[in-house]
Amino acid sequence: MDRRLFIARGGLAGALTLAGLPAARAQSSADAPRLLVVLLRGGMDGLAAVPPVGDADFAALRPSIAPVSPLPLDGRFALHPALRNAHALWQAGQLAVVHSTGFAYAGRSHFEGQDVMQSGVMTPYTSSSGWVGRAMQAAGLVGGVAISIPMPLILRGDPAAATEYPNWMAPPRAALGADVQRLWAADSALAPYARHLAEDDGPGMAGRRLNSRAAEFQEARSPASLARLAAERMREPEGPRVGLIDIESGFDTHAGQGADAGLHAAKLQELDGILQAFREAMGAAWARSLVVTVTEFGRTVAENGTAGTDHGVGSCCFVAGGLVPRAAVLADWRGLRRDALFQARDLPPTIDVSAVYARVLQRVFGLDEVLVQAQVLRHRPHPLLRDFLA
Repeated sequence: MDRRLFIARGGLAGALTLAGLPAARAQSSADAPRLLVVLLRGGMDGLAAVPPVGDADFAALRPSIAPVSPLPLDGRFALHPALRNAHALWQAGQLAVVHSTGFAYAGRSHFEGQDVMQSGVMTPYTSSSGWVGRAMQAAGLVGGVAISIPMPLILRGDPAAATEYPNWMAPPRAALGADVQRLWAADSALAPYARHLAEDDGPGMAGRRLNSRAAEFQEARSPASLARLAAERMREPEGPRVGLIDIESGFDTHAGQGADAGLHAAKLQELDGILQAFREAMGAAWARSLVVTVTEFGRTVAENGTAGTDHGVGSCCFVAGGLVPRAAVLADWRGLRRDALFQARDLPPTIDVSAVYARVLQRVFGLDEVLVQAQVLRHRPHPLLRDFLA
C-alpha cells in the first residue's frame, strides 16, 4: 500500500500519530526498537478482554456478559474470542498480559482519566507533557514528529517536536506557498511551517493524497489500515521510533455490552485487527517491536441492570511483539470477592500500570530505571515486573 495520510471531517474511528523521527539522521538505527502505543479510550473492560476463568466468583458476577467461548491462556485466565490474532501471538510466545492493573487514579472520570493516561501524572491537568514524549526527550530523540493536529499530550515533551498534517486535499499552488513563506518569514514560530506548506509531498504533506471516494476514505481510516500505515513508516531504518493509534470512546459500554459478540467485542476486534495488521506490515522489523495498550480505567466487576458495566478502576494491559520474551499473564490476583475489590465494586490495580510502561520505556529507549523514575514516569515497582521484557 502506498503511504497515505489523511484527515477526516470529524468522527474518526481511529487516529494515527507517528513520533521519534530524529532531526539528525544519525540518531536513527535500523536495529533500534519500535513502539506502537494503542489508546483504548472509554475504559476497556479488562474482565471481558481477559476473563479470569479460574476465579470461582466470576460467572455469578456476570451472568449475561461473561464470554461464553474464551480462548485458553494459562488456566487462570483466557482471552475474549474476538482476540483470535492476539491468541496466535500468545501461542507464538509474543503476547504478555498484565492483569488487575491500572493507574494510581480512581476518580472514574473519562476527562481526568484520559489526561492521566497520557501525561502519566496522577493529578489531572497538571502536566503539559506526556510520558512517551518525556521518554523520547530523555533518550535524545529530538525533533519528533506527530501526524496529528494538535500534538497529542502523550507525545509532548520534546520542545523541538512538530506536527505534520498530511491530507487528501490538493497541495497549495506554488505561488501561494511562496507568498506564505514571505509573509511568515519574520515570525520565528510560523516560519518553519511556511516551508512545509510550500512543499509538495515533503515532510509536511507526506504521501500521495487519497481521492474523495467514500469507500476508499472509509477503509483508509480504519484502525487496521492505520496500523499498516504506521508499520510502513516505522519499519524503515530511519523511520519513526514511536507510533500511536487512538481508538475513540467505544469501550464505554454502560448498556448492552454483549458477551462473545456485541459492543465491547466489536472494539476488541478492532484491537485484534491492529495487532494483525501491524505484525504483518512490519515484516522482519516485528522482531524488534513492541505494541502496548493504554486505557484510562476499567469497568465495574459486576454487570449492571442494563447488561453493561460502569466506570471502574482496574483493567488489564496488553504487551505484544517480537521483543516480548515469553507468553505470560502477570497478575497479583486478589480474587473477586466483595472484600477483595476496590471500594467493594472494582478490580483493584494491584500492579501499577505506570510500572509496566516504565519497563516498556526502558526496553525500547534503553533508559536507566532510575532515570525513568525520576524524569519520565513515576511508578510503584512490583516484584512480578522485575524481569518483565528482560
